[in-house]
Amino acid sequence: MRKTLTLLALLLAFCSLQVSAQDRTISGKVSSSQDNQTIPGVSVVVVGTTIGTSTDIDGNYKLNVPKTAKTLRYSGIGMRTKEVALGASNVLDVVLDADVMKLDEVVVTALGIKQEKKAVGYSVQDVGGDALTKAGSRDVINGMSAKVSGMTVINSTGTPGGSSFIRLRGWNSILGSNSPLFVVDGVPMDNSYNLSGNPDDGTNNGLESVSNSNRALDINPDDIESVTVLKGPAASALYGGSAANGAIIITTKKGKAPAGKKGVSVTFNSSIQWDQVNKLPELQDKFSQGTSWETGTPSWYGPDYVSQAGLGGYPRQVSWGAMIDTLYWDGSDYKWDKNGRIVGASDPNAKKKVTPYDPYDFFRTGVTYDNSIAISGGNDLASFRASVGHLKQTGIVPLSDWARTSVKFAGEAKVSQKLLTSGTVTYTNSGGRRVQQGSNLSGIMLGLLRTPPTFDNSNGVSDPSNPEAYMFPDGTQRTYRGGAGYDNPYWTINKNPFNDDVNRVFGTLTNVYNVTDWFDITHRIGTDFYSDRRKQAFDINSRQNPAGQIFEDQNFYRHVYSDLMFNFKYKLNDSWNGTFLVGNNLFSRRTQRVYTQGDGLNLPDFYNMSNAQSVLTKEFTYRYRTASVFADWKIDFKDMLFLNATGRFEKSSTLPKDENVYFYPSASIGFVFTEALGMNNNKVLPFGKLRASIATVGNDASEYSLNNVFNGGFAADGWTNGVTFPFNGVGGFTVADVAGNPTIKPEKTTSKEFGVDLRFLDNRLGVDFTVYQSNSVDQIIPVTIPGSSGFAGAILNSGELENKGIELMLNATPVKSKHFTWDLTLNWSRNRSKVISLYEGVESLYIGGFEGSDARAFVGQPYGVLYGGVWERDGSGNIIIEDDPTSFYYGFPLASADLKVIGDPNPDWIGSISNTFSYKRWSLNVLIERRQGGDIWNGTKGALTFFGMSELTENRGTTQVFEGVKASDGTPNDISVTLGEDWYTDNGGGFGAVTEQFIEDGSYTRLRQASLTYSVDPKLIKGTPFSSIDLSVIGTNLLLITDYEGVDPETSLTGANNSQGLDYFNNPGTKSYGVRLRVTF
Repeated sequence: MRKTLTLLALLLAFCSLQVSAQDRTISGKVSSSQDNQTIPGVSVVVVGTTIGTSTDIDGNYKLNVPKTAKTLRYSGIGMRTKEVALGASNVLDVVLDADVMKLDEVVVTALGIKQEKKAVGYSVQDVGGDALTKAGSRDVINGMSAKVSGMTVINSTGTPGGSSFIRLRGWNSILGSNSPLFVVDGVPMDNSYNLSGNPDDGTNNGLESVSNSNRALDINPDDIESVTVLKGPAASALYGGSAANGAIIITTKKGKAPAGKKGVSVTFNSSIQWDQVNKLPELQDKFSQGTSWETGTPSWYGPDYVSQAGLGGYPRQVSWGAMIDTLYWDGSDYKWDKNGRIVGASDPNAKKKVTPYDPYDFFRTGVTYDNSIAISGGNDLASFRASVGHLKQTGIVPLSDWARTSVKFAGEAKVSQKLLTSGTVTYTNSGGRRVQQGSNLSGIMLGLLRTPPTFDNSNGVSDPSNPEAYMFPDGTQRTYRGGAGYDNPYWTINKNPFNDDVNRVFGTLTNVYNVTDWFDITHRIGTDFYSDRRKQAFDINSRQNPAGQIFEDQNFYRHVYSDLMFNFKYKLNDSWNGTFLVGNNLFSRRTQRVYTQGDGLNLPDFYNMSNAQSVLTKEFTYRYRTASVFADWKIDFKDMLFLNATGRFEKSSTLPKDENVYFYPSASIGFVFTEALGMNNNKVLPFGKLRASIATVGNDASEYSLNNVFNGGFAADGWTNGVTFPFNGVGGFTVADVAGNPTIKPEKTTSKEFGVDLRFLDNRLGVDFTVYQSNSVDQIIPVTIPGSSGFAGAILNSGELENKGIELMLNATPVKSKHFTWDLTLNWSRNRSKVISLYEGVESLYIGGFEGSDARAFVGQPYGVLYGGVWERDGSGNIIIEDDPTSFYYGFPLASADLKVIGDPNPDWIGSISNTFSYKRWSLNVLIERRQGGDIWNGTKGALTFFGMSELTENRGTTQVFEGVKASDGTPNDISVTLGEDWYTDNGGGFGAVTEQFIEDGSYTRLRQASLTYSVDPKLIKGTPFSSIDLSVIGTNLLLITDYEGVDPETSLTGANNSQGLDYFNNPGTKSYGVRLRVTF
């Protein structure tokens, strides 16, 4: 790094000597060949230098050029780029052709290299900044949802600041990350998703606690100019191992003067959106709290009931009681309900008929305010852009909120005729008050949905912070289970606060030195630093931690990134042209986690570590470095045949010392066959291109995989909280259960891709079709080894994953007239993943979830299949029914003793259609998304069935003949049985041996986004400070059609992790609607 900085300093010093005399002024006018009208905002640049200007509002330009200048390059939005040789005259008028076919469209590829899209030999897809923000998207990941073929985005929750899972083209790593690399202005940006909670709990922290953010949420969408998605390894191979899963290339907005003018422009954006729950599980509201097991008759048993039949607290835990329409309140002084105790109709104290409480009254309408302002300006020598944005969101769960404040500055300066310097720096602060979810005694949905319809969690109060709802005067908790069981949701939001505070700085500095018109040097350096501080408290009498607990979980991240690149342009003759780039990259990353936990609070409502009776602290530090050299060679023949080859040698600190350098190559070809066949002016098919690519990329081992490591000592007996060291002043460490591997290799993915790009009828119809296959080998996985080794497992290279897929992109303009235009975009993709092999003798690996209902890598199956209990079946697949009259299960299906694959969370295909209708100053955009297939384990429904709260249990008391065959003779079953508490609290419910009955189809159709925009006629604001005013009505998830019976099927219990398709009391999703104002002046 020191050598690189020294070289940069020498380079800058050299540049200062290179300023030559500017002794010639070229002026002229730029117009369009279509209508002869002048064109404002056209860039005019001296080829091989940083000298340039842009045309004014009348299309005129004037530029001082050095006497050595030979050629000027003219480029403008929607126009074909043109290079014109300078002659004797100082007046040069230029006519540009419209780029109807978008042949000069430029995309940003790996390492920030800009390339004409027609020359790219692999699939890339762009999403403009306006497309991200037009419907009020609050973060870049959700803003891209349903806009890119081959991209899967799952928003894990509707609570503020929740994480989003993103992947491209399936799965490349069994236990490693499958998230693409995020690159902002040429420098990678961390998009980690860090769990909260005691590290000793491991992956269990992903099943409970809160939905944390992944760090891409720190980017303000209003600062984004464009996003380029590099889907396959051929597109991202130049980034090496960090981009094994593809790359998201984000280009932020830079400074510029108003179109055709000099000076400063100001852009102001403001929106307000209202958020509401969009889907909730159906609950039964016909039967009360209680059971039939106490006396043989379904009866109400309240929160304070003590079983007289040896059932413990069971009678008050479930809702298998009496029919509500037969019950009355007696109006007595009863601390659990202001209406009094519940009695039967024949009771002389019966006064008021019981009506069921609606637990969903708990939710509120959330509000999101999003405001930003940007100042941009510049001239021929320098430009700048400064912006400030603030988003404030209150959630659908009372007292929850999240906010993001961002400040960004971008600048560019032409230091000399040869040197161009640019840089960006962004500061972001984000965080808020989050809510509990999942398998968690303090989880909002867990406590809310299990509450019987005869118990009011709010206790009749409307203020969610009023203690009367959740607490008695003595400080004990008011819950439907008499203070036991689960936290009252109002207790959770008041007494179990979780707050996070993230401070982040991201910056880049780039210097480009044009040595000649055919050779330039680029140096780019960038850094990403953030601190993520989280504090969770469980007050005394919380069910998750009855004695009270506090923890502070602090994550610190820092990386430094540097590229030095030498780029050569060459022209062999009039037919052959190309570029050659060679460079090196240095990367250094350091992460640190400090976890402090205080147990046993002395005083309530005092969430300070000094209030804890015992304190536990853990610290983890990880360091990672790579050093690479790379090359990129491009050549084209007559602007119709394009060849590209890249290679990267990468040295990694997490690989063995003598085997830590690996080579990652790629090659691609693009052939514009319409150019070769002379079809450029063909009325039907003026453009057609074939492309193919192959590449190999790697995925590094994690830090410290080479060695056996020590962990802080911890011992537990399964009944108590165990002992964590240091204990009684004595430190203790244990060797980790999994042995390191000093010969580990990186995972490698080899991908092949073939595609065709066709544009018909002057680009009124465009079709892009891609097929691909990737194979990922040498998977880094833990494998069980004999206990005599001293370890439970070892890290090995073994296993293979395969992905095959198809992608289709279609763009059409079905109608185009003077005042009305209809534009249509379709994205469709299908991916098939398969676990080819694991380690010898290993059939499956756990990825995440619960025992008996988890996600796994299973040999011969798609990645991430759901695994759990099943019904016993015969050889024909028929469910076996018990027909022994003496058996408890007589007439009911029998559970198998085996666990099997029960579902596949991967969709059959995903697709979207975006329609934009423009009429004069009006524009309507509607984005519809379809996900076909993809199973979800509805663990929520399973648990609610056990507790008698699922709508399914309203059929209690009815009879049914289960479809299947009798166990004794295989004949069709004809035994009628009565459904009820006995069945649903056994194998008919979610806590029984069978999971498959709660696997549901997660297919959906949704109105993902909609916006209606009116742009004020410039004539109406002429003479005012405003140059444009746009007013929009916006909406997200306004319509959802699905057969899934839980919350919004776009959900994930484990957030942005690999185990998808799990729903266990996940917090619900939201629909939003609002208004947005955009003003420039």
